[in-house]
Amino acid sequence: MMSSLAEQALEHARLRLAGRPGKRLTSTVAKITIAPQEVSVRSLEVVVDGPINHFMFLEGRAWALELVKSLRASSLDQVMTRLAGAARNRPGSYAAGIKSISDALLTAATDASDFDEAKELTNQEE
Repeated sequence: MMSSLAEQALEHARLRLAGRPGKRLTSTVAKITIAPQEVSVRSLEVVVDGPINHFMFLEGRAWALELVKSLRASSLDQVMTRLAGAARNRPGSYAAGIKSISDALLTAATDASDFDEAKELTNQEE
């Protein structure tokens, strides 16, 4: 008699050979749309279907942080374009992690530009 684990493995192999999937996928690939006239992540929309796998979310964030560190000499638009490309065809949880880093970069860039504008206004008043 085979063990129950061996029987399950044999059943999965038979299903695969028959062309039927043995397991249901737990995550799906993220749907990402980028407007053709704009290549930056400002128009990146990540739709996550299914449950969020927290581990994959953190892995996507960590990978995106490494990418941003390696591209620190590049412009913001180049970094955002690379992040958008990296999120394509990834599991939803992983893409959501990448999107969280791109959102943080956009927020920081917006805050920095607001700070520069406020600084210019105060300089003009003097």
